[in-house]
Amino acid sequence: MHVPLILRSQGWTGRALGLILGAIAVLGHAPFHFWPVTIASFAILFARLQWVAETKRPGRQGFSVALWWAVGYFAAGTFWVGSAFIERGPEFIPLMPFMVAGLAFLLAFFWALAGAFFARARLSGVLAVLTFTAAFTLAEIARGNAFGGFPWNLPAYIFEAGSRPSQVARWIGAYGLSALVLFVSAALGQAVFWRKRIWPFAVAVLPLVAIFGIGHVRLANAQLEFHDDVNLRIVSVPFKQSEMMSPDTAIGITNQFIRASISPGIKDVTHVIWPEGAVRGFGGPAMDDPDLLNAMGSLLSDGDSTPPVWLMNSLQTEMEQGRLRYYNASVAITFDENGVPAVAGSNRKRKLVAFGEHIPLMDWFEDVQFPLISTNLASISPAKTKTLIDFPGLPRVSPQLCYEVAFPGLTPTDEKNPAQFILNQSNDAWFGRSAGPAQHANIARYRAIETGLPIVRAASNGISGVFDPYGRIHGRVVFPEVSYIDTTLIKPLKFNSKIKLIEILLLLISLSTCVISSPIGRRGVGLRY
Repeated sequence: MHVPLILRSQGWTGRALGLILGAIAVLGHAPFHFWPVTIASFAILFARLQWVAETKRPGRQGFSVALWWAVGYFAAGTFWVGSAFIERGPEFIPLMPFMVAGLAFLLAFFWALAGAFFARARLSGVLAVLTFTAAFTLAEIARGNAFGGFPWNLPAYIFEAGSRPSQVARWIGAYGLSALVLFVSAALGQAVFWRKRIWPFAVAVLPLVAIFGIGHVRLANAQLEFHDDVNLRIVSVPFKQSEMMSPDTAIGITNQFIRASISPGIKDVTHVIWPEGAVRGFGGPAMDDPDLLNAMGSLLSDGDSTPPVWLMNSLQTEMEQGRLRYYNASVAITFDENGVPAVAGSNRKRKLVAFGEHIPLMDWFEDVQFPLISTNLASISPAKTKTLIDFPGLPRVSPQLCYEVAFPGLTPTDEKNPAQFILNQSNDAWFGRSAGPAQHANIARYRAIETGLPIVRAASNGISGVFDPYGRIHGRVVFPEVSYIDTTLIKPLKFNSKIKLIEILLLLISLSTCVISSPIGRRGVGLRY
């Protein structure tokens, strides 16, 4: 049988081809969503791994093929991380290429292991399709959880949140939809490159038809209900993070946030929401800037009625075991009729950004004075648990700061008093006008689909607005203008989310499939594939 050059290229030609194919696959993700390109690239990866499975060293070759494909995929999908080093200052720029490349190789390592296992198994037919799906699903679950996790650009996210195919995440979650994408891709690769029969095409096409059909029915019957007593104002001010790092320009940016907050119509607003990063540095006004608090209170109050609650993010400090600990938190600030402020509640961040907030081996880095992305040498500490909270005047909420919203299943479950919505405050200004903010918003919208909860999102230089429980954008702030949106709060859908349970079930199924399809497993059950 003639094997196409795209499958049998090896050496540096094969590595370069893998990098290109992986990079092209990112076109399926936000802001493009050319998802057929990603599925085609996955299909070629499957076919290439099947080809190297017939070589003398299938494990090593499979590792290499998957590694270089994944390096291209993750480098193109997360290159915008480098913008943070540029925004931080000239002394950080030399670190940028090493950190961006290092992140890509670290994430690719999980896929490389999956590729080595799949090629070493030397499978064909249906078992090959199932094992490819299982192995790479395991790689994605591991990538999203190991060492703190980085579940960015899961295969599921090639479908824009709120679209018809994205709706099945309601039942199977982002990891389940990712497994489906991998399955369709493997079946397509089997059909095009190896077994040119009707059944692999049918196996590839039918799941796509099914999820589009299910999503169409779900959206056609979608209905929304609203809280009558909650009126939100989400504020957005465009700025460069480098401008916020400078005291000379930061105060002007914060003043723009204040002016937008008190724009006409404020008397009807119950809550003013600022994004993360609206105030310079990690030390927010709730802790160390009484002047800003008092100014905000005096501007919001009119002496006759209670001013709106102010939701923003702030640094909190706490002495623990003789050491000062820092926590990033979502904070609610109330004002009396005279504008006197009070911190009415806070919810701390659990998932932290490595080298941005959380510094591994912090003591060592402080000793050698290693330059860090965060504004302080002191590492931010993670909250011990992720909890729900009752902010004044709001139904129960799950605050999720910045990229916490990227983690499926992070929203706490409470059957007696469940969350009514997710509040996502983020600072996307670190990443400029790149694909990063669009990817972040699309990922956040998937949490709405999975949980059935609306999401209120305030993101500096990102997509701010309200996402409904179907992942659709219900309303958004005009960007890049100094702007705001006044909106009511959507009620959640009435179902209990079991996303974490689904993830565990998917993990067990994938593990079982890999064990059975391994050489030892096949001998044990008598398979001859």
